[in-house]
Amino acid sequence: MSDIQRGVIEGFQGTWGSGLGFLVVSGVPVPCDNGSTVRALEGCFGDVIGPAHSVDNVNGGHIGKEIFYSLDDMGMILEAFTPVDEAPPELMEAWEKSQV
Repeated sequence: MSDIQRGVIEGFQGTWGSGLGFLVVSGVPVPCDNGSTVRALEGCFGDVIGPAHSVDNVNGGHIGKEIFYSLDDMGMILEAFTPVDEAPPELMEAWEKSQV
């Protein structure tokens, strides 16, 4: 398992069809796959996608949500995220162990 990070989603940056986006978590722009990340955010939180396939970074359902997330094996691209309030016990335990 990759190192587990924890933070609050502040926004998403990317352009339609660009392939690469950035999920801004606690002030850090985390590189990610644009389309699949937006779809995952929409599926998880709702009200993320606004008019003209844009991400609503003002009133979107993802803003202010606390998540656990990990990067790929090279530590460069978002691998996965889980809302903290939906994290299974195993993820909470792994996070706690990583903090010592």
